[in-house]
Amino acid sequence: MRPCIGVLIAVAFWLAADGRAEMARESPPAGEKVSLCALQSDPAKYNHKMIDVRALVSHGFERFTLSDPRCERGLGVWLEYGGRVNSETIYCCGVKSGPRAAPLTVEGITTRLIDDALFRRFDARVRSQGDVSFRSHLIGRFFAGLKQRTPKGDFFGGYGHLGCCSLLVIEQVVTVEANADHRASGQRRNDGAATTR
Repeated sequence: MRPCIGVLIAVAFWLAADGRAEMARESPPAGEKVSLCALQSDPAKYNHKMIDVRALVSHGFERFTLSDPRCERGLGVWLEYGGRVNSETIYCCGVKSGPRAAPLTVEGITTRLIDDALFRRFDARVRSQGDVSFRSHLIGRFFAGLKQRTPKGDFFGGYGHLGCCSLLVIEQVVTVEANADHRASGQRRNDGAATTR
């Protein structure tokens, strides 16, 4: 009887340790809280950092971006999913459909994605027909891109449609606001309260 109890205790400890390891892999990424306006005013300061940002997500043909109407027009921020999930957003240069064979790696940094119910709700919005915009709270890895000089001033870019933008690789969706969905028609849709985690 005692050997059985010993085996059960060992198995219980092994399962508990294995469960902790699983939790560690899925623990939320820690991000530096930043407003989109601050990010746009000094993108180099946040390059390669994990950031925590709330803003308006817009998706459509040749567009998957983050914006905030309160900010002065500036840096464009292109969005993409981390890990193996591909947003499959159509833009200029032949995006491959389907899941990635390996996690997305940008500038030598391997990204991940917490693929939970909130992410799936976010992704369903993104993949809906036509243009869509909604507010969301995201945590992800930011890549400023290259500083480029133009007659109209300097900007950072190299990612997204025609290299328009800096890049935020989404690693976790924290909230998706259900009551801030704007379609191409410009009409506001109210389908309930914000969903939060």
